[in-house]
Amino acid sequence: MDKLLQALQKSVLFRNKTLAEIAGLLTKISYRVREYRENEIVFSIHQTADTLGIIIEGCVDVKKDFLSGKVVTVTTRGPFDLLADAAMFSGTRHYPGTLFACKASKIFLVHKHELVRLFSLDQTIMLNFLCSVSSRMMALNQKIEILSLSSIQSKIAHFLIRESQAQQSTVVTLPFSKKAWAEHLNVSRTSLSRELRRLEAEQYLSFHHRTIQIHQLVKLNELLANE
Repeated sequence: MDKLLQALQKSVLFRNKTLAEIAGLLTKISYRVREYRENEIVFSIHQTADTLGIIIEGCVDVKKDFLSGKVVTVTTRGPFDLLADAAMFSGTRHYPGTLFACKASKIFLVHKHELVRLFSLDQTIMLNFLCSVSSRMMALNQKIEILSLSSIQSKIAHFLIRESQAQQSTVVTLPFSKKAWAEHLNVSRTSLSRELRRLEAEQYLSFHHRTIQIHQLVKLNELLANE
């Protein structure tokens, strides 16, 4: 129980709550904690969007299926992240994407009605939830910006500039694999690798696995300005 409380305390939903406060709130609502195997579906586009998840251990890939048959990884969520918060009160009947456990994971699950009860018990938690949803909408806007760019180098530049600002460093650690990054940018992994090598050859950046060192931030901005 202590491990669960400590994990929930690190989530956006229970931000600024003591372990004792969280424990007290959990006694007043119904919830469950479920374990998932690697690649097991957590939420499906065929399921009613009525449950919020919080990752206690592991990670989850959020994937979107298109009519063409293409599957794009929209994002990867890690420990303490919320799952399906934007879908809960959107008016859509089903989850907009399919969520897969990218490795063995443990997830805290609470039904919509119990979440509303939690809001009534503690207004801070409701505000935390709204903050999370707003952040998701901002991330979606950034995704749209990336998709509107025509060249792969511009897409890379846009992403790295945003991440550099978020991480407050010119050394950027990718939040996901290169394969997931390519899907995020809506390009092939081969094309992404080719353009990264070109940018490295031109000394815009250097990279090793998931770490990218930006050498010419001004030139990356120029790539976007020339779109």
